[in-house]
Amino acid sequence: MAEQLLREALNKIEVVGYAQESTLEKKEFKDNTGKPYTCISGDITVKISEEETQVVSYFAKELTQKGEVNKNYKALTTIMNELVTVADVAQGVSEGGPSRIECQGKLTLNEYKGNDGEVKSFPKISGQYSPTRYKGEAKDFKPKAEFDIEGIVKSLKAETDKDENETGRLKIQLYVPLYGGKIIPLTFVTGETLPQGGKDYLTDNFQSRASVRVYGDLVNKSKKIERVIESGFGENKTDVTYERTREFIATGGTLYEEGVHKEVFDITLLKEALANRERYLSALKENEKNDQKLKPTAGFGDGSQPTNAKTNEKQDDSLEDLFGED
Repeated sequence: MAEQLLREALNKIEVVGYAQESTLEKKEFKDNTGKPYTCISGDITVKISEEETQVVSYFAKELTQKGEVNKNYKALTTIMNELVTVADVAQGVSEGGPSRIECQGKLTLNEYKGNDGEVKSFPKISGQYSPTRYKGEAKDFKPKAEFDIEGIVKSLKAETDKDENETGRLKIQLYVPLYGGKIIPLTFVTGETLPQGGKDYLTDNFQSRASVRVYGDLVNKSKKIERVIESGFGENKTDVTYERTREFIATGGTLYEEGVHKEVFDITLLKEALANRERYLSALKENEKNDQKLKPTAGFGDGSQPTNAKTNEKQDDSLEDLFGED
């Protein structure tokens, strides 16, 4: 009998904007058996506004397991050769404006062992398909970066600043199941101002163990700050710093109710998924090759749902240590 796994969660990222920079290139690697293969890998930086960009990472082998040409590889080749970036225009390499593109992907984690021996973990957008050129009217072009993601609530709490003062926002920590039974933790925040009833809905329904769906905006801003230093003699000096903000702002969401929605996750499968993640992280820390392979063991915002729904009232004590604040 096949081992049961957590179903893969909805994990949809849409990034629309101007191609700012591309590091896509063809590379040669060897697989685990030593067999060489060709691929295209690299990042496309998408400009959303003067202060905001999003980076989408791509990887596609030239051939499928059946030895046929990978359609995504072929499409990425076209993009790599035809894409006009902001940098190309600035350097006079291409005439006209930068390419308007639409990217689809998933939110994952880039994890690696740092120089201090600890595992570093950063959110990453993995391109699911080759980006496409925007074909609509220029006046209708609206750059954006949005997410739509399902997960299991780990905790819900008030966000605080470095001085432990509440910011007015709520922090939603989710376990997000990926393909093949893998799982990753992701953190989202609400806006400072929630619609009427929004905070109550979250408090009543986004409880630990609940299966939920959240959607909203990906934010990755770099704000330039200039400060003039008055000189005691001669010219003044201007100090330039950058204030960087990266967060996932949930503008809406909903609860999946037990016995009502088929999207409810099987909570009994969570503990093993997290155990496999811990094994993966331990192996990563020890520089071992491990890909979270499973090892067998014995509505708030727009379109929210009604606010009194309850879920998962019967608890499994063996899962208690998996929930709550970090």
